Amino acid sequence: MLRLEGVSFSYDRLETRSRPAVRDCSASFRPKQLVAITGPNGSGKSTLLKLVARVLAPQRGAVLFEERDIREWPPKEYARRVGYLPQDPDPAFPMRAIDVVVSGRAPFLGRFEWESDADYDEAGRALALCDAAELAERYLDEMSGGERKRVFLARVLAAHPKLVLLDEPLTALDLSHVQQVSALLREIVDRTGTTVLYATHDLNFAAAYCDRMLVMREGALALDAAPSEVMRPEVVRELFGWEARAVGGWLVPRV
Repeated sequence: MLRLEGVSFSYDRLETRSRPAVRDCSASFRPKQLVAITGPNGSGKSTLLKLVARVLAPQRGAVLFEERDIREWPPKEYARRVGYLPQDPDPAFPMRAIDVVVSGRAPFLGRFEWESDADYDEAGRALALCDAAELAERYLDEMSGGERKRVFLARVLAAHPKLVLLDEPLTALDLSHVQQVSALLREIVDRTGTTVLYATHDLNFAAAYCDRMLVMREGALALDAAPSEVMRPEVVRELFGWEARAVGGWLVPRV
């Protein structure tokens, strides 16, 4: 479904004053997977997602979706297949949840075409899939952080993408909402067959729900493995730089 071949990108175009944000990254992803991209701050997680989302273009290497270089896909066709949710998607003005979600149908509309009843039906189904149907008529500024996360995820899913890219969807959520959104991502993959790649710092919830975990370090892919391989104290010490111990299947800081 998705393949990265030696992908590199640097925000310094000359690549002389700093190391690349992503360097020589290769990986492949099959359908119906939930994959967490983890790593310390500044390790390249967000940049990697932006490269797959076509927000940025690789300076070396290639990203292939369905065996086709993503630069060859017409923008609307790619947007119908690949959904991307950045870290801070909040609009600058209050909107009803249903209007936010229906905007995810834009790749299916003509240049001067308005959303139809069918598009609103799809938006309603996406809200229901995200356990947020009751939020349809509420405004974003009336919602909790967890509720807004579900609304914006529904906007991505309204287009029925085959691949969903989420940049830090668990940020700023309390523990209860982190668990709810993590479980929701697992349910979406299992019910729809969509592949979801998301960046996160929460190792424990990623390990509890994901099929794979990718660990980025200084722009490189340091480890691509099953959660059980990542969640070992010696691996966490080497790749994340903190001492951990296992308690009941979870990792906690060693004190």
